[in-house]
Amino acid sequence: MQIRTKLTLQFILIVATIMLVAFYYIHNRFRDQLQDDFYESLRSKAFLTGEMLVGKIKDRNEEFFQARPGNEHNPISSENIAIYNSENELIYSFSEAKTRLNGEKLNQVRNDKEKRFIYDKFNSIGVLYRNKFGFEYIIIAESVFNSSQLSNLARILMWVYILFISLVALGGWIFAGQALRPVNSIMNEVDAILPSDMTHRLNHSGQKDELSRLVQTFNKLLERMQQVFVNQKQFLSNISHELKNPLNVILSQIEVALTKERPAEEYRNVLQSVYEDVIELNDVSSKIMQLSKINSDGSSIRFENFRLDEVLFQAKTSVQKMNASYKISLVMSDLPENENELNFYGNEQLIKTALINIMENAAKYSSNQEVVTSLKFSPQLGAVLCISDKGIGMEKREVDLIFEPFYRSQNAKVIRGSGIGLSLVKSIFALHNIRYDVQSEKGKGTLFYIYFASGNVKSVDSVQKEIQVNEKV
Repeated sequence: MQIRTKLTLQFILIVATIMLVAFYYIHNRFRDQLQDDFYESLRSKAFLTGEMLVGKIKDRNEEFFQARPGNEHNPISSENIAIYNSENELIYSFSEAKTRLNGEKLNQVRNDKEKRFIYDKFNSIGVLYRNKFGFEYIIIAESVFNSSQLSNLARILMWVYILFISLVALGGWIFAGQALRPVNSIMNEVDAILPSDMTHRLNHSGQKDELSRLVQTFNKLLERMQQVFVNQKQFLSNISHELKNPLNVILSQIEVALTKERPAEEYRNVLQSVYEDVIELNDVSSKIMQLSKINSDGSSIRFENFRLDEVLFQAKTSVQKMNASYKISLVMSDLPENENELNFYGNEQLIKTALINIMENAAKYSSNQEVVTSLKFSPQLGAVLCISDKGIGMEKREVDLIFEPFYRSQNAKVIRGSGIGLSLVKSIFALHNIRYDVQSEKGKGTLFYIYFASGNVKSVDSVQKEIQVNEKV
């Protein structure tokens, strides 16, 4: 069922229910009012008849003399007035009824002074009448309640109900169409968007309504999708370039080596060069696989508690094992008394991989291949790790770019590298909600701050200054 039809039916159902309840109330209130007027008329007739027939009776003997039952041969009328004395004897009846009221019903009237009831086909009212001489009588006035006004009202309400529901259906259909017109326009615009042109954006009225918010949200989604497509194209271009260069070098070296017979030493040099290129290719493919796994489904990565200081030692050992010329010093200060505060919740292997990449980059781009790794515990910020080097550094505009896949700084292209390491670091830190900050100055070195816990009491800048002061000391 279409939304327009559903909205129309719901609108009709709501209005029809409200009108039905309202008309039912009006009909009942009008009926009650007519019945009140009907019984009030009967009451007036009862007292008027009482005044005329038994109002002046002084003696019980006069009852059957002045007020006697009507003729039994008179036809039964649609109205009747009957009078009963204190002994519940019928002494007068305007029209003979088929049955007479029993004593129990008359006693109820006598006790209640006035009572309404339905007797046979009549709506009746019984009143207790006392004349000026103290004699009590029960006067029953009865008639058939058959109001043509109530029937007319019911017909009028029925036709009004049908007409109004028809108008509501028509108005609801038009209103639903107008309300959904912007949605149809959005759908048509979305259908016109092609994968080859992600620059197209939906138009919105600028009003602060739900549809405008929907359009703005969809435009933001298009922007993110466009960025994903751009990154994907750039990623494919860069990865093809990064993989093609080592493969071409390997192929060229092998072709040159096979052109003629060479000494064993030259073959050994060629194999060593090919080995280094294969190691580089293996490193690139390994990092690409890790990056793809984190970005595609980070929820499947297992998290658990691990000691941060132990992972830091393991990363330092791994970097030095891969390259013995790298000199990495580790400084720890203000360690917490409680060892549990050294625990961190996350994936130990990924954190280790991120630290290895940062340390390796710091040593690779440092002239003396020396790296200082400082771990400081702050009550306000938790564990703060600073990895610093005295290397080539970079300009401020390049700081954010180094985390893009395959990006390499202009002054670092002479050094072998894939440009994937820091992109992998960024994805790992994003997965763990770890904050980081890079401060670098061209020709002087780089500081890489990593915050393994967040705090609000103390600013990040103040902790950075403390670490720098400790390093100088």
